[in-house]
Amino acid sequence: MSHDRGRPPSGWPGLETTGMTRLTDEVYYGWAGEANPMLWHWCAALANVPEEHTVTGPWVAAGTGAHTLVSREPLHLEPSLLWNCCGLHGFVRDGAWIPA
Repeated sequence: MSHDRGRPPSGWPGLETTGMTRLTDEVYYGWAGEANPMLWHWCAALANVPEEHTVTGPWVAAGTGAHTLVSREPLHLEPSLLWNCCGLHGFVRDGAWIPA
């Protein structure tokens, strides 16, 4: 299965029941039975790594259990999210991704 940018997690078999939602072309979230959502991001640091050397291509998942779920609908998490792998940093507030 290809995990390229044109095929984000929202289209992957098995994730259709998680309520996968697009925040941007690079950030998605879903509810995998956890109290807080799982976020997926397109990792620029992995964009040129062959897929066979990654778990899910350039798409990387992160749990948000250490974050405060202010609101589920619309989604609002505090504090900001930072992926050290590529430096993507931002907030999820009022159901939108806000770059930091």
